[in-house]
Amino acid sequence: MLYILYIIIGVLIVLGVNIAVTAFWAIHDTYKYRNVDHLAFSDGFKKYFAKNNNLPTKMSDLFNF
Repeated sequence: MLYILYIIIGVLIVLGVNIAVTAFWAIHDTYKYRNVDHLAFSDGFKKYFAKNNNLPTKMSDLFNF
């Protein structure tokens, strides 16, 4: 029964690291392209977070290669 807890903790670690790395690159791209895009920080962050995210956000994204 303890192995289920280990699996859940492992998945949470992987998702947490993925979100942290994606947020880092979204902030990097937001500052890098702020003069080109002319967006507010929150709008730029949302744009580049969605662009840099490698996890599918919809079930249909799983089958688009």
